[in-house]
Amino acid sequence: MAPVALCQQGGDLIGAIANYTELSTFSQVLQANPSLNTAFPTDGEGITLLIPDNAAFEKLFNQTNQSVQAFNADLFLPVLRYHIMAAKLTSKNFTTPRGLTVPTLLTGDEYNNRSAGADLVNDYGSQAAEGQVLAVSKDPINPAKLRLRQSSAEGASLRGGLGLTASVSAVDGQWSLGYFQIIDVVLTLPGTCSSTVKTLKTSLSSLNSALNRTGLWPTVNHSKNLTCLAPNNDAFSDAGNPEQTLNSTDLTNAILFHTLHEVTYTNYLTDGQVLESASGESVQVQINGDDIYFNDAKVIGPNVLTNNGLIHVLDKVMSPLNASSTGSTTTTASGTSTATSSSTASTAATQSSSAAALTHGPVAAPGLVTLFLAMFMLL
Repeated sequence: MAPVALCQQGGDLIGAIANYTELSTFSQVLQANPSLNTAFPTDGEGITLLIPDNAAFEKLFNQTNQSVQAFNADLFLPVLRYHIMAAKLTSKNFTTPRGLTVPTLLTGDEYNNRSAGADLVNDYGSQAAEGQVLAVSKDPINPAKLRLRQSSAEGASLRGGLGLTASVSAVDGQWSLGYFQIIDVVLTLPGTCSSTVKTLKTSLSSLNSALNRTGLWPTVNHSKNLTCLAPNNDAFSDAGNPEQTLNSTDLTNAILFHTLHEVTYTNYLTDGQVLESASGESVQVQINGDDIYFNDAKVIGPNVLTNNGLIHVLDKVMSPLNASSTGSTTTTASGTSTATSSSTASTAATQSSSAAALTHGPVAAPGLVTLFLAMFMLL
């Protein structure tokens, strides 16, 4: 089928945005690059197009040495698809108290190495739900130190790839394919977990160090449908810097304990829900008002999207479920496992078993009791 014409009289996009002077650069880019027309659907129940304003394009041009006259449409095509939500959304939708997870038209394993899951399929249908998502929040997404751009106190915000957050000006503009809304940045495509963590290095450099020490980055990056429960740097420090003090086996198990084999968008979580970590241990969700906890760790940076799932930033290293429920901390830090040397065979076996746990599900992880004791003593 032929792509939707953008110059249709009456309901076309160019005509619909003509009165929005802040969208003139987008209009020029679209008209100068007809190949971008292929990003738009030819059927379906309607879409919402997120249009970056002129200031957002000016920043993009400065960063990439481009202009309207010298624009790489091929590279921008997947970016444009990530700005097309597979649902017709108005300002009322953007202010939903629990927020929204909305699929886009961006597909392909490079940016979308995840499956939709039952919740997204139920809300948007099996075909629409396959696209990579955007996380929409009524209020600016916290914490501020995780956000590469501050959002205004009014309206809605949304988070795309690499932790980038945009402010949404919900104008509820209408055109032939649905609605359009205005945003203040050009969204960044989702990257690997490692590239996302490194981008947010001011908050997650300790986690990066832990994954580097264990050699787990390649497996984490290439596994589908992962949630990384990521203690921030302060949490690692408060726990005694386990990325430095735990031996390789226990540190590996700690990472597996903080990894879930499903993508857990916050608006679909329920109070009391029990999830299984890659180490085979239970992790319980607690929802208290607007606050979400995994075991005893509070989510302070929700829905940081990656190409194979997402990251929730935590304010502390999680305790095991039985420990977090009892609150008992009788062991002193002097008993913490600090051994850093092990045989090559032991290290290889640990990496092999942890890779299997991340790729195929929980396996019997070595030293799990030691891990829990070590983490428990550090909290």
